[in-house]
Amino acid sequence: MKKIGLILTLLLLTGCLGETGKGYITKQCNKTENINGMKKETKIKIKSKQGTVEEIIIKETYDENMDLESIKDSKKSEQNSYKNIKIEFDKNVFTYILDIEKLNEDEKGKYNIKDEQHKQIKQYEQDGYTCK
Repeated sequence: MKKIGLILTLLLLTGCLGETGKGYITKQCNKTENINGMKKETKIKIKSKQGTVEEIIIKETYDENMDLESIKDSKKSEQNSYKNIKIEFDKNVFTYILDIEKLNEDEKGKYNIKDEQHKQIKQYEQDGYTCK
């Protein structure tokens, strides 16, 4: 029994148990919306350490029947305006990667970013997301 405890302790200390072993906590918030009869699904991962938000990844999946080129053009324009936000495109999925430490106040305001995890989750829940 002592061997198992020692092995688990070593794994935790070396970070071999993934991000949790390194002190990170990841929460996910989801929301599905209908826009003009088309479905948009948003999944948000909030990565934090010691209660402070470090990274937020937002994945928006649009119904393939929507005008994806128009949406893509809008997102590219947005990316040009906000230099510290990385936006990736893959067919009908748009991914935003927000490294909170690099964001300026305008970018934090645009995405309604809070520094503390519990405040960020509360904000998303107020915006209609289900978080767990």
